[in-house]
Amino acid sequence: MKKIMNTSLALSFALLLSACGMPSSEELTGDVKEAQEKVKNVQVKVTGKEEGSSDYQVNGVQEFDFKSKAGYINTKMNGEELKMYHDGDETLAVAGEESTKVQGEEKKYVTALINNARELQQNPIRYYQKYDKNLPDEFDVTEKDKEYVLTFNGDKDKKQKIVAGDAKAYYKITNQGSDTAVDLDQVKGKDFSLVVTIDKETKQIKKVVKNQSYSVNVDGKTENSNSKQTYTYTYNQLDNVTKPKVEAKAAAASTDSSTETPNKEKQAAYAKEAGQYVDALIQATVYQNTDQFVAKHPNQQDKKQVKEKGEFQKSSFVEFFETNFKGALSSLSSNITDEQLNEVSSAFLKALSSTKYTIKDAAYSDEDDAYVVQVEIQGFNDASVLAEVMTPLAEKYQAGELSNEQLVNELIDGVAKRYREPVELLPAKTVPVHVVRNGEQDYEVLMQDEYLLTFAQQS
Repeated sequence: MKKIMNTSLALSFALLLSACGMPSSEELTGDVKEAQEKVKNVQVKVTGKEEGSSDYQVNGVQEFDFKSKAGYINTKMNGEELKMYHDGDETLAVAGEESTKVQGEEKKYVTALINNARELQQNPIRYYQKYDKNLPDEFDVTEKDKEYVLTFNGDKDKKQKIVAGDAKAYYKITNQGSDTAVDLDQVKGKDFSLVVTIDKETKQIKKVVKNQSYSVNVDGKTENSNSKQTYTYTYNQLDNVTKPKVEAKAAAASTDSSTETPNKEKQAAYAKEAGQYVDALIQATVYQNTDQFVAKHPNQQDKKQVKEKGEFQKSSFVEFFETNFKGALSSLSSNITDEQLNEVSSAFLKALSSTKYTIKDAAYSDEDDAYVVQVEIQGFNDASVLAEVMTPLAEKYQAGELSNEQLVNELIDGVAKRYREPVELLPAKTVPVHVVRNGEQDYEVLMQDEYLLTFAQQS
């Protein structure tokens, strides 16, 4: 839900308050977020070392096009090279002299690895914020020539939570492609560090140095892992993402080995469940209704666990809205109280409660390698609603009629009041929501913004 509010309008106030000197962690990570979202493609040089059940040096390159979603990973571990590629048409893997156009479960595995890496490399700060919502505020900022350096300063508990969450996400993927599964409940985070170097002029990330350590349980045995990786970034220089060559014979052979792909009857059943999950998720997030999350969820056998997931989605939605709202106001944010944030989020939910939606269709897409659920939504123009309040306040502030504190108070009061008033619903719009299957009756929406930004539209 990275864009659930109109940050461009809110940031116009922050720009009025900009001053010379060292930016805060919150200000700088906000600038980085905007800069990284404008990147079209990236090439990342990767170096590092892994220590655990086996030790090895890691070198390689990763390439991603953020519009086409094409991705390429070339990894060399102690001299052994592995190449993986995925776009909307095909998924390829090259190990040594063997080159394959992968299908079935292996395709899901490769696709998930590339998608996860693409999310990380588009903005590592936003990526790790999944595990610590306050992460943008938790960096020490230093200055070095033409660079800013962000050093994560979270406490021990937060470091352990971040590394455990990241490790679980990784093993959730690799468990699909391995005969030896890691017990996700036994993944324990130990330590984590993150240093991000920012170009002063462009606000783009130049380099990331990440250290992490954790333990896992494999077949009843505890294994420790320590890793250090350095990423160095080059932006918007790719004509095309590198695509490995696949021998025709290997491609033909792999095409015949798609027996693991679910048959049409199962695909249709899974697609129906994916539609049910999106229906449930919208209830938990947009409408804050966990009872309906449970009622609409495809898993009706373990309602206690489903209820817990619904409560998590419900609270996370509000937390992210409040974090994004406060972060968008940048240097104004120190004047905002928790009570004011609660007032705005409560009013925002009131506006959302008047919106409407219908699940229209759900089907598996070979091109996207995901279940695509079509949702018809009648939302409202959030940008217009916010502009009604913010435009006159900006004029008063520029004229010197408001102090910072007065600006915040009038802004909060005005936005909350406007959200509680009737909002005009826009014509119905149908949007695709991409869903992946994580196990029996267990699904995940890859990007909640796919539906959220139609409930609260930003233009």
